[in-house]
Amino acid sequence: MSSATSASAQDKSGATWATAVNEENAWDDLILTLDGGGIRGYASLLILQRLTHEIVECEKRLQEEEGPVKDSTRHTFNQDELLLCHYFDYMYGTSTGGLISVMLARLRMTVPQCLEIYRQVGNDLFGHRRSVLPLATKYRHKPLEKAVQRIVREYCKCHENCDGHDWHPWNIDDKAENASSASSTAGQPDRICQSICLTATHSGQIDEAYLLRSYPHHYDPLIAPVWVTPYNEGADKLRIWEVTRATSAAPFFFKMLEADFGPPKGRIGFKDGGIRENNPSYTAYSEHASRKGDDEEPALLLSIGTGRPKTSNDGFAAAWPGPLGKLPMVEKWSEKIAVFKNLLIKYTEGENRHKMMRTIAKGEHRWYKRLNVSKGLEDMKLDNWETGVWTNPKTGVKKVVPGGRSLSRMEEATREYLEREEPDKNLQEYAPPRIVLRQVAERLVRQRRLREANKMQDLRRWETHMGQWLTGERKEEEDKMASIPPTSNRASSIRESSLH
Repeated sequence: MSSATSASAQDKSGATWATAVNEENAWDDLILTLDGGGIRGYASLLILQRLTHEIVECEKRLQEEEGPVKDSTRHTFNQDELLLCHYFDYMYGTSTGGLISVMLARLRMTVPQCLEIYRQVGNDLFGHRRSVLPLATKYRHKPLEKAVQRIVREYCKCHENCDGHDWHPWNIDDKAENASSASSTAGQPDRICQSICLTATHSGQIDEAYLLRSYPHHYDPLIAPVWVTPYNEGADKLRIWEVTRATSAAPFFFKMLEADFGPPKGRIGFKDGGIRENNPSYTAYSEHASRKGDDEEPALLLSIGTGRPKTSNDGFAAAWPGPLGKLPMVEKWSEKIAVFKNLLIKYTEGENRHKMMRTIAKGEHRWYKRLNVSKGLEDMKLDNWETGVWTNPKTGVKKVVPGGRSLSRMEEATREYLEREEPDKNLQEYAPPRIVLRQVAERLVRQRRLREANKMQDLRRWETHMGQWLTGERKEEEDKMASIPPTSNRASSIRESSLH
């Protein structure tokens, strides 16, 4: 078992785990998973924004205490330009979490860029309801497709004049030798941050999630333990916008995505992955075991939720709006409607997955961590988008905007959660969220620094991880390019639908 993950087995504070990094475990897997939850994915991003702040603070502190990494040109760190893909190796997401994982890992965007996207596309997706009929598809799917294509055009780093139709797999040919694929270099896979989106198939033959990966994965019976879940193999040839549509096609919210892969797969219909695994943490753990075997734990598996569910009615979301929905008879009937219409998206399953992972990891003081807003979002619907007052974080200006009330509510609930001084014993927290974030940041920073310090042992692996081979030719590290503004035509297409 990795010394990094077992080092703090007796230290229930988590402090030992955060610093237990050495040359042997510096490249152990760092995994981020993101729950589904519709517009509430904005709260997940706010948690990640605080994580980037803690990362920058830790980078500055360690640089002052231990000095810069030898031969490094990275001496300054800005949380608005920091890329989480430089710190994580795999990002799994369901539904809205899938969209975030694609933006952070496949498109290698910053958290502020993702937050801005959520503010922009929220109105495009949920501001114009298509139908009020009980069983009709609630929203049009075209705005989501166009929005993602626009995002890909804006933030594509692989080639010039992007048309927004890039493939989700880094390499659509399993056998091709390319630095951005999962090809082998000196016995090690090239380490670019991978995104994995969870969806469900319409065939009804699969009772677990279907994984849409940016890399080809195949199960090796000599490595994979017998207990791992055998998800689908390979990397499906889907475009980025198709993958985000597939993972977020919640029944009765958006139309199912259908894709024809030709023989032998044929035509497959994809639904929201929340039907199977709204919390993808166990999926990520199972996939890690299938790659590394039974005895090696991840260095970190950080699970981010979209707000704890309402605990009454077995965690069921309200399906009948307004005060009538609270009447006992109406509430009981609406629960059945909720199940039928899949409005629940398995919220209770998400919390059960967390309990399962906490048991597997023997607590949350070592490699497994869970951050999820505990109060304030219980009754917030997946498509809640209410006009109201919102404060622009860049300018400090308050004004009424579409979705403003929803955004402000999520910001306030997340802020209160992250600033809580004491652990919630009812949730079996070992430390308050702010301490957990600092420990996670320290572990991420120490592994990044040690990876860079030993980069000459496998320079191609380090350069690939830092995004220097995205175009097929070596270029400068991404953080050096972060301050360069995008071309005016690309930027204008995004700004057209901005809230401010």
